[in-house]
Amino acid sequence: MSTPTSTAPEDTEQLRQAVASAVGAEPVASDPGMTALRDAEIGTPLLAGDNDGAPAFWLVPLLQGDRACGYARADLGGRVAQVSAFGAGAGDTAAWLPAQYFSEPPRRLVDEVRARHPGAPLAAARFSFDTSPARWAWRIAIGEPAESIAFLAHDGWYEKPLRRREGA
Repeated sequence: MSTPTSTAPEDTEQLRQAVASAVGAEPVASDPGMTALRDAEIGTPLLAGDNDGAPAFWLVPLLQGDRACGYARADLGGRVAQVSAFGAGAGDTAAWLPAQYFSEPPRRLVDEVRARHPGAPLAAARFSFDTSPARWAWRIAIGEPAESIAFLAHDGWYEKPLRRREGA
């Protein structure tokens, strides 16, 4: 696949095709734990940014109705690096995530962050990761200037203080 000319969400058709090919190829195609992925709809790719907000990778949900049964992670050039199913097997639908998680952070969790930090400004949520691309989540900076970061998964959140430079 050629390198996309942009990381804009509207320019993702090649990426979606690459994900469809990866889902239909080995080892995913013959893995019994991945059967739900084979019938899944390729969702809208979500661009994850690094700590500074620069594009880092794409996460593409694999959807069965209003639930995500898995995902694919691709580099900025469109190469699929990972295809994964949620749960302990193809029938573990309780582990599937709400599809809406891939378009916005869970409102209930944003409200919990706000309640934990009353009066503190919250930055707009952006899709990112904590330390490793395997730890993708919605990221919200807390305070102005930011004093900590909240990472919101689909069912919970945690907070990490930002390290301050000495003398700052």
